[in-house]
Amino acid sequence: MNNKENTNKVINGGVSAEMIQAWKNQHGRVSEIVIPDDETKEDHVGYFRRPDMKTMHAVSALSKTNEVKASEVIFDNCWLGGSEALKTDALYKMAAMQALGSLFGRYLGTLKNL
Repeated sequence: MNNKENTNKVINGGVSAEMIQAWKNQHGRVSEIVIPDDETKEDHVGYFRRPDMKTMHAVSALSKTNEVKASEVIFDNCWLGGSEALKTDALYKMAAMQALGSLFGRYLGTLKNL
């Protein structure tokens, strides 16, 4: 990775710090995903809430037959706001869905026999 300063234009759909705080108050944690496009010199930003169990059930059922559709369910159900291009450009959306997939497997529990 080079050390040059990022000069890309940030496109976040007009989301303000106040909106992010309101989402945090409503949903708890909010994740920000940035998809840089060096060709257009733009960073497309989207904001997502954590998935609930209903979404997780749908993802689990779909992932057995169509992993892309399962990832799209997470994207669509957890989307809070941001650059509309993340929703309409297939390559941006796939990159965002891949980033959302990293939410899974972050937490590991431990089992202890007593």
